[in-house]
Amino acid sequence: MRGQKTYKELIKGSGLDNTLRKGRNNTLLAMRNDSLIARYYYYGYIKSKSYEDTLQTLVTEFFLSPFTIANVVMEHSDEVYALKQKSPTIYYFQHRWPHMKW
Repeated sequence: MRGQKTYKELIKGSGLDNTLRKGRNNTLLAMRNDSLIARYYYYGYIKSKSYEDTLQTLVTEFFLSPFTIANVVMEHSDEVYALKQKSPTIYYFQHRWPHMKW
């Protein structure tokens, strides 16, 4: 009967494939951090929001705690500084992250 092999492997056996890598995907974390840093710069420098308001906005956008956001920003402070030196326009952000509202 159709699906019987899958049923036996999942229910009776050890599963379909145990080679799945568990844990965090470093590529996705890097992409998240890039967009988080860009949003931090956008709200802090372009929109001139206070630090607390910027953190609260990022908490709602990225579903991270303020502590985690502060840690990511501290770890990537050189990228924030590079953005500040480059002084990009809104077009830069819209082009790089078109799925976000800038």
